[in-house]
Amino acid sequence: MKTNLMWFRSDLRIRNNLALYSACQDCEATILALFISCPHQWKLNSMSSRKAFLIYKNIIFLKKELMKLNIYLYYHESTTFLESVNYLIKFCRKNKVNNLYYNYEYEFLEQKRDIMVMKKLKKYHIISNGFHSSTLIPPGVIINKKGEMYKKYSHFKNRCILEVLKNSLNDIFIPKKRKTIILTSNTPIVPFDFNFHRFNEQLFPIGEIKVLKKLKLFFKNKFNKYFTKNNSISNDTSMLSAHLSIGVLSPMQCLFLLFKYYPNTYAYYVKKCCWVNELIWREFFKHLLYFHPLLSQQKVLCDWENNIKWSNNEKHFEAWKRGKTGFPIVDAGMRQLNQLGWMHNRLRMVTSSFLVKNLLIDWRKGEQYFMSRLIDGDTALNNGNWQWISSIGSDSAPYFRIFNPILQSKKFDAQGKFIRKYIPELTKISYTNIHDPNTWNRKIRRRNSYPEPIINLADSKKTMLTVFKLAKYKL
Repeated sequence: MKTNLMWFRSDLRIRNNLALYSACQDCEATILALFISCPHQWKLNSMSSRKAFLIYKNIIFLKKELMKLNIYLYYHESTTFLESVNYLIKFCRKNKVNNLYYNYEYEFLEQKRDIMVMKKLKKYHIISNGFHSSTLIPPGVIINKKGEMYKKYSHFKNRCILEVLKNSLNDIFIPKKRKTIILTSNTPIVPFDFNFHRFNEQLFPIGEIKVLKKLKLFFKNKFNKYFTKNNSISNDTSMLSAHLSIGVLSPMQCLFLLFKYYPNTYAYYVKKCCWVNELIWREFFKHLLYFHPLLSQQKVLCDWENNIKWSNNEKHFEAWKRGKTGFPIVDAGMRQLNQLGWMHNRLRMVTSSFLVKNLLIDWRKGEQYFMSRLIDGDTALNNGNWQWISSIGSDSAPYFRIFNPILQSKKFDAQGKFIRKYIPELTKISYTNIHDPNTWNRKIRRRNSYPEPIINLADSKKTMLTVFKLAKYKL
């Protein structure tokens, strides 16, 4: 009788899990499951304390769900990926594992870890089986005629949509319950060596059952609003990015349920809907990381980024982190990030553009700070978005494009409701003045506790254009 081991990582679900489903196809095989936490490594990767707590709670839920299938989830805490590899090899040998099953991760260190595991297991005649379960289409399928990753998002998107529409979407079933459970030791899942930070479990529910329920409610109650409002910073988003980041939910499940709720207009939504467009942007950045794993080490694909003369003003950086820049939409966004561990995608673009293009602070510092706070921190997406807004990534915005925070505020928070929620100092200011309160204060010669702007927008834009132009063209 064969023994198959399912190695869980960023795929904390039993539904639509390619590796788990494949491991369970042999009805006679013994199925074991294992999760290895690496808190020290996660800290080095700037994982947020909220995300670590979200992982911990979902592992406990996953263990209960697997028990219903007569599959026991073993747990071990390692410090680094190297130590986790050594433990995994020992576990496989001790339990006489024949086949290892796992879903791929695309970051540089994770790819190196998996290659090391495969080579070491091969010496003991243990077969490694990897699957692409965090993307809609396996990386390597959507390539140009040269066999390379598309550099233009629009080209990638068109090919991705064609692939999605021509393939039947399958919501992979839950594996069948095993006849017996194999339990060699009862290992409790103790809290990681991590300073956990509590989060709002109504916004970020625990376990795939509640998450799928939230996705269904989104399609029933909010999806059409999201379709029409586009980038409004309201509460009409699905807010499922955190669960996608740790694999409690898969992008395939998202599209499968979209098709289920909107069978007659599915193709239209896939092509036109901004929510689906965000899923495809996610896909684009995942594929990009697969082909260029060093992006996860803050490397860039353009050849002129090293020429940029960053100012890296520490006082400005601290003001940006604390939401004290004097620009309400930027400050409200940063305060939301600090309080909730989450931020609307529009605000991520506005706040990151302000840091890079107005404050002229190295994008790497912003990328790392976001990762250290976001409950949905995802290396591929976070890195891709920061490089895009900094005009140094794949298919990035032109370097001269800059988000004006006052105009963005008027467009996406016209009544100032979001600003008032996170900046109590501006509660009594009218919606006509809330986007630029200090100009209004100077007119009426009034002062409040809200800080003065730390820069002049027009001057900062001129400086940025000069610096970026010199860097790009080596003038």
